[in-house]
Amino acid sequence: MRKFLVFDIGGTLIKYGVISENTRFFEKGEIPTEAHLGGKEVIKRVIKICEEYIKSNDIKGICISTAGQVDSQKGEIIYASSLIPEYTGMPIKQILEDYFNIPVEVENDVNCAGLAESWVGKGKNARSMFCLTIGTGIGGSYIIDNKLHTGYSFSGGEIGYIPIEGSQFQELASTRTLVRRVSELKGIPEDEMNGKKIFHLAKQGDEICIQEIKRLVYYLSKGIATITYMMNPEMIVIGGGITNQKEYLYPLIMEELKKDIIPSILAKTKIEIAGKLNDAGMIGALRHFLLQEALQPFNRIITMIESNKHKLTKGENVIAQYITFNLNEVPNYTISEMAQKIGVSESMITRFCKKLNIESYSKFRMMAKEAIVSTHIHDKTNSNSYESVKEGYVNIFNKIHVLNHPKILSSLVEKLIHSDRIFLYGTGEISNILHQIKFKLMKLGIPVDTFTTPYQMQMSTNLLQSNSFVIGISLSGYNSDVLHMLKQAKQKQAVTIGITSQRDSPISNESDLSILIPMENYVQHVKSSISEISTLYLFDILFKEIQDVIIKK
Repeated sequence: MRKFLVFDIGGTLIKYGVISENTRFFEKGEIPTEAHLGGKEVIKRVIKICEEYIKSNDIKGICISTAGQVDSQKGEIIYASSLIPEYTGMPIKQILEDYFNIPVEVENDVNCAGLAESWVGKGKNARSMFCLTIGTGIGGSYIIDNKLHTGYSFSGGEIGYIPIEGSQFQELASTRTLVRRVSELKGIPEDEMNGKKIFHLAKQGDEICIQEIKRLVYYLSKGIATITYMMNPEMIVIGGGITNQKEYLYPLIMEELKKDIIPSILAKTKIEIAGKLNDAGMIGALRHFLLQEALQPFNRIITMIESNKHKLTKGENVIAQYITFNLNEVPNYTISEMAQKIGVSESMITRFCKKLNIESYSKFRMMAKEAIVSTHIHDKTNSNSYESVKEGYVNIFNKIHVLNHPKILSSLVEKLIHSDRIFLYGTGEISNILHQIKFKLMKLGIPVDTFTTPYQMQMSTNLLQSNSFVIGISLSGYNSDVLHMLKQAKQKQAVTIGITSQRDSPISNESDLSILIPMENYVQHVKSSISEISTLYLFDILFKEIQDVIIKK
């Protein structure tokens, strides 16, 4: 059984412990943070505790939950309030890894609380959960399929800053605001009042406390409604010190939510008060460490590809795109099989590996296998999840056959086979797909060119002729560059095909023949690239038809 050192660094206390992978604590303790001494002193205290426990335990990793906004990839504090001076910019992960030479992972304390709730708390059976933490301020964390979603710049879930009625959510519905307002109305110092006293007085009939709690609930409901409408989670868990008042608060919250959330949505959203999950910060820090550990090999491969993209040729970029989306296939194919599948040469795959500083494709296959195996470790999602996602994809692929009559696809195949030259137009994410389609058409002996930037498209106008065959792909149906080229092709009396998800869109209306694909970016609530995959699936159907026609001839 592996052991880990866990920390929960707050403005008042540093909690710590030695814990197993199944959340069993062997030892626990806490010391004052003495935050006023600054970030460097806080880390010195953490190092001192680590030294003590690493001597007597076989520690496999250090897991840290901390106040402040955290870049969880670097393990660095992006921003910390004045509560802990000189904490902003603190590279905690680097400092501790350099000092102890063991793995370290760092995450924000509110995110850790959410991870703990989704792992072993109220949200353990929820597919999507938003954890709302109410205390001195208000924070939040969003968990989908047991994975934390922190957004592009690690600020996802910062619900406390949402503007409500000319102020911020946390300035209206936090415990700090409740204490301040009650103190002012009663004319007593804030340090003589706290949340526990306010609820005690309210239960005894104190009108000021009763009304101020109602005011807090009024604004709390507004924030919860915002979360519900924007994110539509299966469950919202309300945590923080306020959870000790569940019996008093919960009925008030639910009554207010009936005014702010339409019944059909409220009925499908579970609103829960967090249980008294002791040491949620430390347990969440462990969960974060285990998830990061499990993803490490996969992250390493993706990072290698991304950091070397500037070195790759167009063909090698096609390989990179395919592998990024289909890494699980790599261990199953030899280099010749993979080359045939992607539509490139074996030597190009070898060069691609070399540019990633991987000595051979065989070595790359081993790395991919390690990555695939590791991503399943510590993932509690059961096999039913895989089946439901699989079913979602199959249903969407079936839609392609429903949306397009077989005669339309047969007509497209005939035009492809007899065309003198094909022009493929598309931008953005579709551009990489176009290159794969191009190589497959060339393999079938069909002349084809792809144009993916406005400049390339404009220059291609000089090549358009009446015997040209033009295919424009725009998932939205409104891409102005693609639409312009379809119009140019029509002026040259070329045959035009539009591939889109919108039947009555400009792309569809401007084309001689319109092919429809589903544009659904979520499969069973999981973010996907189904539109791009559907495009490839459509062309694979066409390629098979073309091969059959060629064989018959």
